Amino acid sequence: MNDRFKEPADHLAGTGRVTLVNTLLTAIAIAVLSGCNASTFKLSGTVEPDSGLTEVYISVGIEGEADRFMPEEKLPVINGKFTYSSEIKEIVKASIRKDPYSNTSVFLVPGETLELTYSGNGYSYGGSRIYREYHDADNAITPSRNAMDDYVDKFYSEQARIRPDEVLARKDTMTRLSEEYFETMTRYIRDNCDKEGVILYFSQTYPIDSLACFMGERVRQGRVGKYVDRLVRRTNEQRAQIRQNRIDEQKKLDAGIGTKAKDFTLDDLGGKPLSLSSLKGKYVILDFWGSWCGWCIRGFPKMKEYYEKYNDKMEILGIDCNDSPEAWHAAVEKYGLPWLHVYNPDSSSLTEDYGITGFPTKIIIGPEGDIVKVIAGEDPAFYSFLDELL
Repeated sequence: MNDRFKEPADHLAGTGRVTLVNTLLTAIAIAVLSGCNASTFKLSGTVEPDSGLTEVYISVGIEGEADRFMPEEKLPVINGKFTYSSEIKEIVKASIRKDPYSNTSVFLVPGETLELTYSGNGYSYGGSRIYREYHDADNAITPSRNAMDDYVDKFYSEQARIRPDEVLARKDTMTRLSEEYFETMTRYIRDNCDKEGVILYFSQTYPIDSLACFMGERVRQGRVGKYVDRLVRRTNEQRAQIRQNRIDEQKKLDAGIGTKAKDFTLDDLGGKPLSLSSLKGKYVILDFWGSWCGWCIRGFPKMKEYYEKYNDKMEILGIDCNDSPEAWHAAVEKYGLPWLHVYNPDSSSLTEDYGITGFPTKIIIGPEGDIVKVIAGEDPAFYSFLDELL
């Protein structure tokens, strides 16, 4: 029996047919394997009849690449309509613009159809179920998001005219609106965790690791779950890189330990010059901070506790950075900061002199003016070190 099956192959040997057959089989296998998970995404777009648009532009993400997009492609607009289709194997992001000032973020989902309708300054999503769910999520949180965005825009447009004593109150309102927006998103996600479109929508704005925990099992096992998993992996990689960068930055800061702290003179709250050298003879903590820095503000209660505990042995010198003088004064008063304060203007090179790249950063200087310790960020290790030192 084996000889009978060998016979045709022997007959083809030398004729080139074996090579041809093998090549064809290989090509078919590659085509089947590479395209087995691919399916067609379709986009159907509609613009305002009187818009005068003749084309819109789409830039599509590269499959398997994080935050990389293919070159922008023109889509002709004919009678207010435009279309696009693509064979894709996984969910990718895309950006569509009809003019230089409006970018619409969309997701391309294999095998699905998106109907994108522009009307006035807005747009809506329709088509397949996943996009209808996406549209419902957008409608649900838009009021809360708009309330926050409008207040923030108004604050920054009026900031120069706001009285100093109102600045922090306005910032507190912004924080409250931001928290309400986050709570609105969280409630909607919890109530709709089994909908692919909802999870896909919030993958752009919600903490991705938390979103992954909310996903219903059906979504988790499907295409959207795989997309979220990719985002989680990428986020973890980015966080690991950030941690490494902080370690590297801390090493650079630590390189100054044992060296003499560079003297400087800045104006205090009363507008009078205060120099670092005038505090020689006791431990001095340089606290680089700003009223805009959330982690700086969160650290104040613990700092006040330790200032009361050790103020006979140390002095804290708060150095306000990247702030307006008005916001600086208001923050010191609001949070009741009892230590010394100076203002670091934009023209100063102090942060560069001390290698400050993040806030808060605390530098402990010994009685003789030597740098003893540098702590970047609000770290419990700072207070443990103070207990050992003092």
